Amino acid sequence: MLFEFNSSEGLGLMEMIAQLSGRTIENDVLQLPDTIGKGYIRRIKLGPLMSILIHQYELAVEVSGKRLATKSRSDVITFSFRNVVNPQRGADNRGQSVQLFPSVQVSSADMDLDLSFPIHAKINTIIVSVHVSLLKELINRDDESVALKNIISGTQPYLYEEIVSAEMQEIANKIISASAPAELQNFYCRVQAEELIYLFFAELIKRDNTSNYPINAADIRRIYSIRDNVISDLSKPPNLPELAYISGMSESKLNRLFKQIFGNTIYNYHQRLRINEAAYLLKNKGLSVSEAGYQMGFANLSHFTRIFERYIGMKPKRYSSINLLIML
Repeated sequence: MLFEFNSSEGLGLMEMIAQLSGRTIENDVLQLPDTIGKGYIRRIKLGPLMSILIHQYELAVEVSGKRLATKSRSDVITFSFRNVVNPQRGADNRGQSVQLFPSVQVSSADMDLDLSFPIHAKINTIIVSVHVSLLKELINRDDESVALKNIISGTQPYLYEEIVSAEMQEIANKIISASAPAELQNFYCRVQAEELIYLFFAELIKRDNTSNYPINAADIRRIYSIRDNVISDLSKPPNLPELAYISGMSESKLNRLFKQIFGNTIYNYHQRLRINEAAYLLKNKGLSVSEAGYQMGFANLSHFTRIFERYIGMKPKRYSSINLLIML
């Protein structure tokens, strides 16, 4: 299923899917028809300056589309926390497995943005929309990072993405379950949504405070194509000359734009996801330390242990034993 939408014309993603599926939005909930998938999209209105969209469904068809660029600056900033609850694998239209890594993305509204939802994947995404005036009240602007300044001022196109932390996933679970008294649910969800944005900003300001380079929709498509190539097999280290050739960019431009969007070099980004996947194998698949290390391409288990501890904060054997005790 293909779609396009332009939020500046009052037709957002939820309304577009409702229109394509022939369903109506009732009490701010859109139930998907069986022909498209099973699940729902729910909107939580938190006053005039903030709202939340919760996407929880498994698609029966592959859905892809595009958010069209607005002609003027938007005063609403949208944070998309993707695959934040029990991230799983899906499949593309060729039947190839697609890994859905937890991530949070924010982008300016003045450029096209491609969207893709693979078939048979459980989508758990929280989209928080905030008016820029509220962010200005919450952020100390005397000492802004370049990234924060771009988001607040909107003077040039931008796109930033971070890997979702365990803390963000925990808060996302709280929003979805909304285990608060009915009278206080909106209050509760707003507090949690603000904390999600805070945690994202806390990661964003750790980046090098250097000037951002101009970016356009074509650059974004190429960089995300390279990202998909890098994560397609995490057991293999990225080959920068080969990736530069595939992207049609010089190595320096590829590295520069990749780091601008993802906050890390291609190699370090790959390494972090590689270790996250190893942790998943230890925790959820019950693999031994040696099995997880070898499966993720580490020939030397001492090296695997050092890298794992650097990213996770403890040795893989201890991480594995802690999770085993939790399961018992």
